[in-house]
Amino acid sequence: MSDSINPELGNYDPDFIPPSPDFVSNMTALGRAYFEPQFFGMENLDKEKPAMYVTNHNVLGVLDGTLWAAEMYIEKGIFARSLVDDLHYMMPGWRDLAAKVGFVRGSRENCAEMMKHNEHIMVYPGGGRETCKRKGEKYKLTWKKRTGFARMAIEQGYDIITVAQVGQEDSYDIMMDGDELMDTKFGDWLREKGIAEKYLKDGDTVFPLVRGIGPTFLPRPEKQYYAFGQRISTKEYEGKTDDETLWKLREKVELQLELDITKMRIQKLEDGEGGWLRSLLNRL
Repeated sequence: MSDSINPELGNYDPDFIPPSPDFVSNMTALGRAYFEPQFFGMENLDKEKPAMYVTNHNVLGVLDGTLWAAEMYIEKGIFARSLVDDLHYMMPGWRDLAAKVGFVRGSRENCAEMMKHNEHIMVYPGGGRETCKRKGEKYKLTWKKRTGFARMAIEQGYDIITVAQVGQEDSYDIMMDGDELMDTKFGDWLREKGIAEKYLKDGDTVFPLVRGIGPTFLPRPEKQYYAFGQRISTKEYEGKTDDETLWKLREKVELQLELDITKMRIQKLEDGEGGWLRSLLNRL
């Protein structure tokens, strides 16, 4: 963790009061109209059975989580608290908003406390690197060697529910990715000033340059698809946190998520783009 981050910043607050479902519904109304989200597997959700929701990051992460988390809250009364990267707490203004929407800094201590309080928890094993997509990485999971989420779920006896997110990565085109940016004079400057090492994990978490509609940053109105997978119980792994067990559970979760991502991509293709205006904007 960067020494520029207050270690207390973003820690779990059990007294956090979420906004009302009506407020969330109003705040996401435009997004729902713009992206026409479709939801599958809602029957796998149960407010009385807290779970860890393991999901995929999309390019930039700007469209991640919002619509499916809102749907869970509005339809099922489930408010999921998201464990997030330290990067969120390096940005003045945004880190204050993060606290207001219930984000929690990702650490084992915070995760354990949340589980003790029976919170529904949103986790992105890909971390910041998965938002910093390279060309050719559309919908690719980039989890490296991370098994921390599996360890926490086993230790606290939490079920895991995968959430496949599809559509967001079709809303943007990557014009220049992080590797290409780091090969420029700007990348040399980031290294020279120590910024790459201190804040960007040696260039690993450099955001790509993207375009949406035409040359703008406005995302194309690609229809969004979300699939909640079958509950994955961790009872069979109880008391086992050796590397082999952790990787076995991780691979089980990863396979389920990749399968549902593929299903949603097929569903999106079969459904088509919708009306003429959406179709036109998606081609700009």
